Amino acid sequence: MKGKGILYFVALSFFGTVIYQGAGNLVIENPAVKLTEHDQLIMYSVTGCEYCEVKRRELNRAEIPYVEYVVDRHPGASRELSEKLSQAGFSSKEMGFPSFDVKGTLIPNNPPLIQIRKLITNNAEG
Repeated sequence: MKGKGILYFVALSFFGTVIYQGAGNLVIENPAVKLTEHDQLIMYSVTGCEYCEVKRRELNRAEIPYVEYVVDRHPGASRELSEKLSQAGFSSKEMGFPSFDVKGTLIPNNPPLIQIRKLITNNAEG
């Protein structure tokens, strides 16, 4: 019985490690909807948003150029974002900040940087 316990422990440790290491590669992407193509990365943010500040630092650290519209400060930015959300089939109630327009693909709700990079790369190749 003692040998079985050790075997179970070794098996659980091994599979636990495999699952843990695999979780680091797991990226849950936000829904993205293709709109009219253009050549910019646009970040829509709001004043005082901590998630927006974190994303700003990530983009700057990764040296990814972007244009930022602070929706509550830039005239017309709120309307522009609402129109894009409507065109993409999202309601403004489903949207969180920051949201992105990646060269014509709308991704609301603070998408992971890897998803933004992937869209930039795909648009550059296409």
